[in-house]
Amino acid sequence: MNTQAVAESATLLERAHELERVRAAVRGVGRRDGSVTVIEGPAGIGKSRLIAHARERANELGISTLDARATELEQGFPYGVVRQLFERRVLEAEPRERERWFAGAAGRAAEVLTAAPMPVAAEPAGPAAPDPGYAWAHGLYWLASNISVESPLLLIVDDLQWCDAPSARALSFIARRLEGLPLGLLLATRPLDPALTPEAAMLATDPATELLRPSPLTPGAITVLISKRLSAEPDQRFVRACIEVTGGNPFLLGELLDEAAGRGLDPTAAAAADVAAIVPRGVANTVLLRLARMVPAVGTLARSLAVLGDGAQVGDAAGLAALAGAELEVAMSSLVSAGVMESGGTIRFTHPILRAAIYGDLSAAERERLHCAASKLLEARGAAPGLVAAHVMHTEPGAEVQAVALLRDAAREALALGDATGAAALLARAIDEPPTPDERPAVVLELGLARARAGTPDAFEPLSEAIADARDESAIVAAAIELSGMLFFAGRAPEAAAILRRARDRLPPGGAARERLDVALLGASYTSASARREADSVIGSLRDPGGPARGVVEATTLATLAMDELMYLRSAAKAKDYALRSLAAGLPSEPHRGEAWSIVSLAVLLATDELDAAQRGTDDVLARARARGAAVTVASMSAMRALICVRRGDLPGAEADAEVAIELAPDVLGAEFVVLAVAAAVLAGLDRDESPESLRRLIDQVGIRYDTEFSPSSQLRYASALVRAAAGNHQAAVEELCASELGHPALGVLNPAVLAWRSAAALSLSELGRHDEARSMADDEVRRAQKFGTARALGIALRAQALVGPPERRADRLRAALEVLAPSPARLEHARVLLDLGATIRATGQRLAAREPLLEALMWASRCGARSLERRARAELAAIGVRPTTTDRDGADSLTPSERRVVELAAAGGTNREIAQTLFVTEKTVETHLGRAFRKLNVSSRRQLPDVLASAS
Repeated sequence: MNTQAVAESATLLERAHELERVRAAVRGVGRRDGSVTVIEGPAGIGKSRLIAHARERANELGISTLDARATELEQGFPYGVVRQLFERRVLEAEPRERERWFAGAAGRAAEVLTAAPMPVAAEPAGPAAPDPGYAWAHGLYWLASNISVESPLLLIVDDLQWCDAPSARALSFIARRLEGLPLGLLLATRPLDPALTPEAAMLATDPATELLRPSPLTPGAITVLISKRLSAEPDQRFVRACIEVTGGNPFLLGELLDEAAGRGLDPTAAAAADVAAIVPRGVANTVLLRLARMVPAVGTLARSLAVLGDGAQVGDAAGLAALAGAELEVAMSSLVSAGVMESGGTIRFTHPILRAAIYGDLSAAERERLHCAASKLLEARGAAPGLVAAHVMHTEPGAEVQAVALLRDAAREALALGDATGAAALLARAIDEPPTPDERPAVVLELGLARARAGTPDAFEPLSEAIADARDESAIVAAAIELSGMLFFAGRAPEAAAILRRARDRLPPGGAARERLDVALLGASYTSASARREADSVIGSLRDPGGPARGVVEATTLATLAMDELMYLRSAAKAKDYALRSLAAGLPSEPHRGEAWSIVSLAVLLATDELDAAQRGTDDVLARARARGAAVTVASMSAMRALICVRRGDLPGAEADAEVAIELAPDVLGAEFVVLAVAAAVLAGLDRDESPESLRRLIDQVGIRYDTEFSPSSQLRYASALVRAAAGNHQAAVEELCASELGHPALGVLNPAVLAWRSAAALSLSELGRHDEARSMADDEVRRAQKFGTARALGIALRAQALVGPPERRADRLRAALEVLAPSPARLEHARVLLDLGATIRATGQRLAAREPLLEALMWASRCGARSLERRARAELAAIGVRPTTTDRDGADSLTPSERRVVELAAAGGTNREIAQTLFVTEKTVETHLGRAFRKLNVSSRRQLPDVLASAS
């Protein structure tokens, strides 16, 4: 029995449990019950054999497999493993087949798999471009899903411990979305170190992953294998010697027994002492003894292949080994016969242990020489910069200008594919080379940008150096914006603003570069209170450019002026005009660093009661963001739309949009605006009759806290205070609300159109019996609302003034509030005032007069989905002897937020797949929500949904 046969026998001995679990995972794919299985263990324990068995079983069941094996050398190639999995299948597919596979959201995967090599820019990319990683992972998931729909699919990855980080993240994304798909993942890995490979470790340790850890072979199994290989019953001392040397590792045992057979050893007690001497530097090194017995060309080729790694081209191996023709053929055949290399078209070692043994046997000088030669050989034939750079990274710095250029090119490719960590490593090596003095500033900047995008604090040093020393204006701007963005989101806003100002001072006034920094400073002033203080003088000098905005600078100036009118309690009409003109000019919409300008103007429209325009603008940005898979923007704009729904009185819609943002936030960086979603969910929940305890848990579970520095979080403080009031803790509510007075106007503390905190505080003060304070607070709110001039804010203020004021004036003041709210789209506030008016009239004994406002309040409360108001309205009506028909809770109002959003998209004609891609969920999730919704709505067809929703609204 040869080595391979022994190894195969060994790796399947005592593996009944593992084999059954692997078979079950394969069967699950065929039953649309996809899962993730990870086989973890040291090299040689039998992981690859279990994978081979899974592949054979899949083939028997008609399940397609896509395979990849990560390698140590290719660990720095972004999406290298993903490309191994999909690239060949995609390239060999018919055009129509590819068109089906890349339909919808899967189209983003084409950028990773089929695009030409990424262009190398002359200058580093600017900092505003968002990381496309989520969009590509989203696209790869849908590509796998589309393929699996046509034929059940098992994705297999061996040696996950060497998987590049972007591929590991994409696999994790897929792994979390397998429910209901004929799609599974089977992964094999050595034990993972979370500090070194966090992405792969996260995938392997996910609670939904089934983890298999094959054990070393027992003495009984080792006895059987020795008997088969050496054709004799072994003495137990010989068995124990084999265990000591191999630790029961199946692969190492096979290597040991093969060498013992080659030496003619019998498994006797006397031969036991010779076992340890066979391979004094480790059992895997038996391969070195085999190579040493062959002609020199075989060893030369083996060493060259160890340097080039799996997947090397024959021509590269021939060039590096200086072999050709018959000599090359004989050497390669010898390596296959010796069990070192696999037979077939792809150059691969039969096991990573063998490559490691040969590579590890190289002297430092020989390793340096071969990697250096490999880099030059690959560069000469036009290989991708990343492939060439992988070899340069294994050499010592040598002050080579060409090496610096190559490393920079490879880093740009890595950045273009979302691998900022890999790009940073390449650029750090370029700095060590080192670059020429003229070239150094550009390399330092690129290193800083890469580290910043990787989210590491060591970006500060190179970016600071670039700001101080760069001579190119665009380099100064790029470094300043990137570094300030890091500092802002690290809670160091004053330093961030100082960085921007310092960089601006280095630039001549009036130029485009300085204008970019001015825009960045203005943008920061609406997310950071301290940055706003620093920008007050600049903002005070801004003037309306007049007419339609020309370019981003004028558009952002208008957005700034709009927000200034709002925050400083000036004119609602002017704020609205500025905001509409700024949006018409085309504002940046990515909430990445200082690019959330659309949110600024949309927030102004929200506060000025222009809810239709705000929703149109939000929907437009959302549609474009979903089309390109920009998850950060989807999360942020869903949060904004949730607030719009709250103000409009569409409470189920608010909860649905908030849920989208909250669920997406953990998967994406830069989704800080999810704080708006939590606030919206809490405000909607209070009116939906959810308990204060459940809403407090929501705030705690999401992990969002009020931040005095981050301006949008003031909405959360307001919502949190209302939860305290609903729980009866009015003292805590008043303290939390009145803390708003201590904040900067940028937090919205002056204008009740942004935060009606004084009205809420007045109501809680009244509950505490502090009536004079309550009335003073309410009167102040009314004056502010009148000054700004929006109906909703004034209506809320007048209602509070009525409720805390003299009872004899309450009805008249509530009627005044109704009159103010009449033109407003804020139907929920309308319902509140109607309910209070009806209750006030009833309390005076005017039962008939109370009937109309109470019935109208019930109608609007029901339409808004405001169950708490509806409950109160029914109680008031019951007190005057009126018992309206109970709302059908099996109808549209009973839908959960997720069900409602799915039903709305289905009613608009979306297929399950289209809905899933739009909402960034799985088809199974859509099917589940639709099934529940159909039962609640008592419908059997999608064609009925538009009418059902229309009647519900």
